[in-house]
Amino acid sequence: MQTNGAYRTPAAPAQQQPSALGWDQRPQQSQAQPQYQEPAIQQPAVMAQTTGTHWPQFVNNNRLVGALVAGFGATQLATMFGYWIYGLGIMEGPLDFAFFNGVILTPNATANDAGFAVSQWFAGMGFHYFNGMVFALAYALVIFPWLGKTHTTSSNLARSLGMGMFLATASCGWWIPALHPEDVIGIDPGFFSINLGWGTVLGVYLWHVVWAVALGLFFNPQD
Repeated sequence: MQTNGAYRTPAAPAQQQPSALGWDQRPQQSQAQPQYQEPAIQQPAVMAQTTGTHWPQFVNNNRLVGALVAGFGATQLATMFGYWIYGLGIMEGPLDFAFFNGVILTPNATANDAGFAVSQWFAGMGFHYFNGMVFALAYALVIFPWLGKTHTTSSNLARSLGMGMFLATASCGWWIPALHPEDVIGIDPGFFSINLGWGTVLGVYLWHVVWAVALGLFFNPQD
């Protein structure tokens, strides 16, 4: 404190210097920066693929075998449909191509007491299956390659349906009227087999639709 006459001037307080901190006394900062981690993605369960050659690839390499299998399978499915078609109410009875073929092959076969010619039916059924497989061979080995390569099942089905509709039209328009006259089946089929009833004509087309769809699914190569 300094004295200036009657007044005393207070002395300024002494400033204290902050004590020096040593290097080891300074606050430590973490050098490790937090790292961003990608969230774990749950992988979907993947089913094991089936080993071996799939049917379309087998047909690619074995067209003859594929055509025979397709012809037999398609004819079998369509034949079953023909015997069951009356359950849809379209026809009063089954659509029996074994009968249609049998009366052509063995017109003089002797019928039993029930009016059923057993030998005629078996001859017609055998010829019916033979026809179905031959038409499948013609489709697979001649028509199919002529139409060019295909890559999808839908295009194969379109081809086989075209084949089926051609055969159905030939059946109703020529085969039944020309080869099954009134003296053979008891009724004149008439133009486009219309005298046999609209149900018969529709049944013939539906029969060939079943045959064609089965043919396209069985003979389904992927070029």
